[in-house]
Amino acid sequence: MAQPAWQDHLSYIPQAPYIFAASIAENVKFYRPTATAAEVAAAVAQAGLTSWLETLSEGLETRIGEGGRGISGGQAQRIALARTLLDTKRQVWLFDEPTAHLDIETEAALKATLVPLFKDRLVIFATHRLHWLNQMDWVIVMAEGKIVAQGTPADLQAHSQPYQALVAEMRGEFNVQK
Repeated sequence: MAQPAWQDHLSYIPQAPYIFAASIAENVKFYRPTATAAEVAAAVAQAGLTSWLETLSEGLETRIGEGGRGISGGQAQRIALARTLLDTKRQVWLFDEPTAHLDIETEAALKATLVPLFKDRLVIFATHRLHWLNQMDWVIVMAEGKIVAQGTPADLQAHSQPYQALVAEMRGEFNVQK
């Protein structure tokens, strides 16, 4: 398959998503420039942007600066998430700490939106947030750039010392043997 064909199936949300010098609507429509206003509104609502947009005099037409100047890291993350939610045909989602800049309440709301959408998609989700692990079919534990364990969350919890140590560390437990 040619590279453009692969790109049409892939959505990527990095820790620091790229924001264009354009309106919020244009940023959300990055993957689907022909999306309708109603489709954009639905995607931004799912991404948790509605309350913030209501505070802006121009709403979705508010222009933002290149690289996200003028908005918070959490707002940039949610704009990137809205991009992904808008294009329902993309079947491969690559998430690199997609909720890193969000408060826990916003993250919980987004999780409720996202988890049902994982069905029938390949989702590669890099995270340090413990509560996401049990939503995954398969977990790969890495240490120093190497895979040290992999399996279902239940199997890893029962049998994998590296996984158990990672979970303990993520919980803030001390004196964990690795």
